Amino acid sequence: MTGAGSFKTAVGISGIWVGAPDLWSFSTLAEVSACPRRYALRRASYPEIWDRPGYPERVNEAALLGTAVHDGVELVLRELSRTGCSSIADEQAVAAIRRLGGYSKIATRCLDEHLQRLSANPRMAPRLDGLRAQIDNRASEMRRGIQALVSQSPAAPNKPERGRRQDGDPVKRATLGEGRHLETTLVAEEARFAGRLDLLVVHSDRADIMDFKTGQPSERHNLQLHLYGLLWQLDETANARRLPVGSLVLGYVDGAVEVEPPSDWGELHDWLRDEIANAESQVRAQSPAATPSVECWHCPVRQLCDEYWDSPFTGGVPDSSFVDREVSILSRNGPTSWLGRLTRDGSEVLLRSSRDCEALALGSDVRILNLLAGEAEELDGMILTMTRSSEVFGPIQR
Repeated sequence: MTGAGSFKTAVGISGIWVGAPDLWSFSTLAEVSACPRRYALRRASYPEIWDRPGYPERVNEAALLGTAVHDGVELVLRELSRTGCSSIADEQAVAAIRRLGGYSKIATRCLDEHLQRLSANPRMAPRLDGLRAQIDNRASEMRRGIQALVSQSPAAPNKPERGRRQDGDPVKRATLGEGRHLETTLVAEEARFAGRLDLLVVHSDRADIMDFKTGQPSERHNLQLHLYGLLWQLDETANARRLPVGSLVLGYVDGAVEVEPPSDWGELHDWLRDEIANAESQVRAQSPAATPSVECWHCPVRQLCDEYWDSPFTGGVPDSSFVDREVSILSRNGPTSWLGRLTRDGSEVLLRSSRDCEALALGSDVRILNLLAGEAEELDGMILTMTRSSEVFGPIQR
């Protein structure tokens, strides 16, 4: 692949940089701040792999469970809005949830829909059956999560939400009236910033904002909610009446947490402007900078980043036996084992797998993610075991 903006990685995967977005979001700004290279590699296009934007994501069990719970909450609240329920305490709310099949069926439905979307992902398709089996064991956890977050939803003016056309396409942006608005996108055109709010409740004199989280509390969540409050004030279309922000609430499975608004919205606006300017300069570089750290272990495109493999962070997170390694495949040791040499220090390793692996060609150098590391007395070295989560990339082209 050649042309403006094209690149080729050491493992033979080619892509095209996409540059800066038209509108920034909280997640894109946070990702550039953490590592510009990660942002750029994740969002580049890879036409030789698939026809969708970005590099195929690797979705783990926790992320899939969180997505299913989040989608379930949206499904329930949308049904409550459709039937005019102001809160889960309304008499009609029980009937509305029954029409959806109850919380357990809602959880299963949302999980199935997300798994179906992942079936087009070449990185996930071979792993979906195993992932489904893992998640099925946590069905009760998903049900409780949906139920807990729905119960925290604030009362809203008893007016059905207007948010989607019957064909599922978003309606044209307009002033948001009183009532509950789910998965609402707000845009600050001048600031070039946008965000999708989980729940926005518009009253006659204010707007309350709630964001649902399935993970552990974090200061980043507070900042995200502050920026959503700023967005509401800057969006001249959705908030044409210039209603102020009322409450800011983070909904966790274990309970809701009210977030104190910023002491100075103007200061937050200035900070956002500086963050966007810095992010713009970072991603417009010919090759966005890499900033290796322990956080690389959670990076879905670390297999493409040479700086990561030259860093000391390939050993995984602290107190974990899982590692990433570059290995030269020397010889076959058995039907599902190979002798190899680590390219970093030249030490010999025994590489094991539960199945044959065509990617481990003799004489090739490969990058392998998520290996289980142990000692091999017979080699006076290390055993590296490939698990269900392991991935092989290569051969490396030096």
